[in-house]
Amino acid sequence: MENQELYEVPNEEQKPVEKIKITFSRKLARPFTTKAGKEYVAISIPNENAEDKSPWWEFVLPIHMVHSDHYGSKALWAEIPAEGNTTLTRSLKPSGADGTWSKEEKTVDNNSLKAMVEAYKLKPKTQNAR
Repeated sequence: MENQELYEVPNEEQKPVEKIKITFSRKLARPFTTKAGKEYVAISIPNENAEDKSPWWEFVLPIHMVHSDHYGSKALWAEIPAEGNTTLTRSLKPSGADGTWSKEEKTVDNNSLKAMVEAYKLKPKTQNAR
């Protein structure tokens, strides 16, 4: 038993994963079910420039990660890992004669994703808006 410390497995402490909270409108969330029966929510990201008419970027989260805000608010929120990346997709209209739609993808880090989703907070508020 003298060599017991040689056989002990070191207890690696797991650091809690740092998370960031993103808040978005209920109107931007679209729940759907896959063919395999799993439920997800597709969240659209409006273009920052109102004159930009390109399709909006979209990302998908499992439905259990998206929560309703309390007190009857029209907002939803989700917590995602701060250290990580998310793939954004958007559909592109057919440009050629064949008429096939295509998808554009890009990967962004989750801190940039938060800034994109919450860009509405930077816009000046209009008076008498409901």
